[in-house]
Amino acid sequence: MRWLFIPLLIVSVLSAEPSTVSLYSISITLKDDTLYKTIEIRGIQGSDRLLSRIAHGFNPQTQSIELEEAVFGFPGMESGHVPEWAVDTLSGSGGWPRSHVVAYPALREGMEIRYRILIRDWSENWGEGPWAVLAPSVKGISPDSCCFSFQGDIPDDLVWSGQGFTERIVDDGFMYTCADSAGKLWITPFRSFEDLFGYILILVNDILSRPHPPDLREAALQTTSAGADEWAQVRRARSLICNSMGLRVSEKGRSVFEIRSLQEILDSRDGTPLELAVLFTAMCYELGLQAYILPATELHPELPVPFEWTRFLVRVETEDGRSWLVEPSAYLTPAFFIFKPDTLYVLDKGDLLTHAPNSGTENSLNEEWSINPKTGTFRLLMNCGGRFDMLLRRKFAGLTEQEMILVLSEWSWKSGRLVVPDSISISDPFDLAQPSSLFASGRWSAPAENSEYCDILPMLSWGEQQIISGNLKRIWNLEGCTSAWSDSTLILINAEDTVTFMDTTGILHRLPVLLEIE
Repeated sequence: MRWLFIPLLIVSVLSAEPSTVSLYSISITLKDDTLYKTIEIRGIQGSDRLLSRIAHGFNPQTQSIELEEAVFGFPGMESGHVPEWAVDTLSGSGGWPRSHVVAYPALREGMEIRYRILIRDWSENWGEGPWAVLAPSVKGISPDSCCFSFQGDIPDDLVWSGQGFTERIVDDGFMYTCADSAGKLWITPFRSFEDLFGYILILVNDILSRPHPPDLREAALQTTSAGADEWAQVRRARSLICNSMGLRVSEKGRSVFEIRSLQEILDSRDGTPLELAVLFTAMCYELGLQAYILPATELHPELPVPFEWTRFLVRVETEDGRSWLVEPSAYLTPAFFIFKPDTLYVLDKGDLLTHAPNSGTENSLNEEWSINPKTGTFRLLMNCGGRFDMLLRRKFAGLTEQEMILVLSEWSWKSGRLVVPDSISISDPFDLAQPSSLFASGRWSAPAENSEYCDILPMLSWGEQQIISGNLKRIWNLEGCTSAWSDSTLILINAEDTVTFMDTTGILHRLPVLLEIE
């Protein structure tokens, strides 16, 4: 039986086919500031079973979903409707409060599905006309045919961009079609990035022009209580907001860029990224500083579309011409550090500016180990900047010393060489004005019994290290060693009674060494 089973298994694997989508259609109609979006999918179920369940997020405060068609069956044969119990509304994900879910029970390979829903959106997002960034993809499947149409009360001069798309004028709108090799379709009623800038911040000036709450003025006084200069005041204001305000995730489907009043934000002790930027700007006003909110996105904006502008920076300026860039919603992040793993696109009034990714001078890591093989003990001193600073703060913030000892032990174990700390201390993770540092000491291994033996050098793997550009330096001081050797790229430095290894390449693998001690 064993010899028969293996060929059958191979045939089964070779015959597996992925799911395909023959048609993906989105029809958008705007009537009296209400957007009607009809989504239609036709496809064939494959061995990956990607079409067994189709979900769409929505916000019940501003949207409703109506299922118009959900049938399945083998091509050319009678199709059956999805039963009522297979359609449900569940908790959402990815920023959506709710999710409309359709499951196709007993959907087998080779069966065809047809799916169509109508989404009504009465949010305040469509006063200027419809806008969207649409990808011709269904669960990562490129459809054979894709059609996006816009009709109804829409401007005659919608601007669009999309590689592989073809535009066609229909009765009261536009239709865009493409094949399976197309990119995203961008469409917008905004004529310039200056128009987009005004739309995103349309409520900001109104909020900031109102009288500021007493609580805000008192908070501003705290930042000047020690007579600090303007640079220090801005750092203190950043720390104050980080320590007293939580970050509220913006719910998708609501009116974009809406803002509560300053008093409501203060009372709730949390805010969206835009609300925290407004709060920080108001505090700067109380300090006598000029401040300007700059929307930012990590997605390259091909057109001025109000999509994925989820980060908000604040440029603070002084009368003597100095200026600093701050991101008030960046939790446990150095006061003046803007995290940019890739190019960041920033709207500065009518200009679209590009900010290069963080350089090596911003991300820094110095990890120095002092190891004594005779006693089996270690001391670790770590100083961090930029992205490494953020990671260190978030790993240890709010923990007791015993909890930090456990975290460091687990971290070293997952990095390939367990150390057992006896004590640990870190700089105040909630003080965003000071660089982040850590000191620990404890046991590294059992005391050496022979003059020569092999061991593994400890190190801490950061997980994201390979994608973080920066200045990295690790040093291992082997105290009481007369010589040591390692088959690696480590730089070896011999000194009296101490052998030092140094690495500046960011090694990720384990580091065995041969030691000789007195």
